[in-house]
Amino acid sequence: MRKCDLKAWMQVPRLPVGKGVEIVGLGLYVEELGALLVADLHLGYEEALSEQGVFLPPVQLAEIKETLEAMVREVGAGRLILLGDVKHEFGDVTRLEWRETLELLEFLTRDLGLRVEVVRGNHDNYLIPILKRLGIPLHDPYLLEAGWLLYHGHKPLPVEAYTEKVSNVALGHEHPALLLRDELGARVKLKALLSGEHAGKKVYVLPAVSPLMPGTEVNVERELLTPLLRETGLDSFRVYAVDMEAGIFDFGELRFLKLASSPSLF
Repeated sequence: MRKCDLKAWMQVPRLPVGKGVEIVGLGLYVEELGALLVADLHLGYEEALSEQGVFLPPVQLAEIKETLEAMVREVGAGRLILLGDVKHEFGDVTRLEWRETLELLEFLTRDLGLRVEVVRGNHDNYLIPILKRLGIPLHDPYLLEAGWLLYHGHKPLPVEAYTEKVSNVALGHEHPALLLRDELGARVKLKALLSGEHAGKKVYVLPAVSPLMPGTEVNVERELLTPLLRETGLDSFRVYAVDMEAGIFDFGELRFLKLASSPSLF
C-alpha cells in the first residue's frame, strides 16, 4: 500500500463554520460549490531555498499529496479548487516545479478522479502550459460562482465582490498562523483559518497547505500582505487554529488573542 494511502484513511479534523461551510483540515469545504478549497502549495520551494544556501531534500510534494488525499477522502469531495500559488518561483517554471506540479495534478485528476480548477496567484506565472496539458481550467483573476468569489488575495478585492451577486469571499496569500506561548516562554506556531466580514460579505482566509510555509503570525503586530485585510483589519476576525493531528481550535476574535499575547502578561 502506498504511504499516502495510509495517511489518507486517517481521520482529518473538521469543524462547521457556517451553513454548508466547513473547515476540513487545512481547507474549506463549500457545499454550494461541491468543492474543497485549498491555497498556497508553493511547489518547488526547496529549489528556491537551495539558491539561498539552504539545502533540503524535495520532501513537501509527498506530504502535500498525503494531506490533500486525506482531506478529499474525509469530506468525499469530487471537486478541488486551488486558490493560487500552486508553484513557488515568480519567474519561469523551474525543473523541480514542472515535475512536481505535473505529478501532483496528475495524481489529483487521474488517481483520485477529482475535477481540479486553479485560481491564479502571484506565483503562478508560466503555469498555463501545465494546466492546458491536463485540461485544467485557470481562473484569472477570480472565480465567481453561486454567490462565492474565490481569488488569491494579492490584488485588491475585485469590484464585482461589492455587488449583490457575492455573499462570500475566500482567499489565500496571507498564510495566516497563530503564535502561542506559555508563562515559561515556550512557543508554538499553528496554521490558522480566519473568518470575518468585509463590506457585508463573509470572508474566509485559508492557511498555506505547504508544510514549508509555517505562516505569518496574525496575533503579532506586523504589516499584512493582503490588500483586503489591510483595508478591513483583522481584529474582528475569528481565528481557527488547525493541527492535522490534534484538531481544530476556535480561539475567538483576534483582538482578544492580541491582548493575551502581550509580553506584559507573562
